[in-house]
Amino acid sequence: MSLKDELIKKAETQLEEWEKQADSLKAKAEAKEAEAENEKASADIQQSTSDALRSVENKISDGRRKLDELKQSGEDNIDSLRERLSDLIGPDNKR
Repeated sequence: MSLKDELIKKAETQLEEWEKQADSLKAKAEAKEAEAENEKASADIQQSTSDALRSVENKISDGRRKLDELKQSGEDNIDSLRERLSDLIGPDNKR
């Protein structure tokens, strides 16, 4: 497997993990909102969950952009891309 293929696989795996995290946060928000529907806490719960969800969704969006960039890159500039992808695939992925 080429370095590029390896990096793509790691990036895709991380994105799947973040998407699962976003789905879990959405489910928790719906459950908590249902429990506290008529309480003042509902707004606080919704805001904190919304903030967490927005953060994960931003990671997903950024990760997808970086994955697309990686897929379109040539093997000759993989090292520079690996540096920029460290938040998505981890910093210790040197061959």
